[in-house]
Amino acid sequence: MKMRNLDKAEADRYLTVDEASEELGVKVTVLRNYLYQDKLTTFKFKTLTLLSKSEVEEWKERQK
Repeated sequence: MKMRNLDKAEADRYLTVDEASEELGVKVTVLRNYLYQDKLTTFKFKTLTLLSKSEVEEWKERQK
């Protein structure tokens, strides 16, 4: 899984796994499979796993 640690999260630039799954219209388990397959990059902020909002939007557009 591609992962980067963040020192400071900017809320408008990142989505939680739950928010990203809702945005993509897939179940959380499906999204987690994408993450394990390195299809999307995750960012760690303390105990949160976050995804770049722009990357999620790009992924959504490619899936259409």
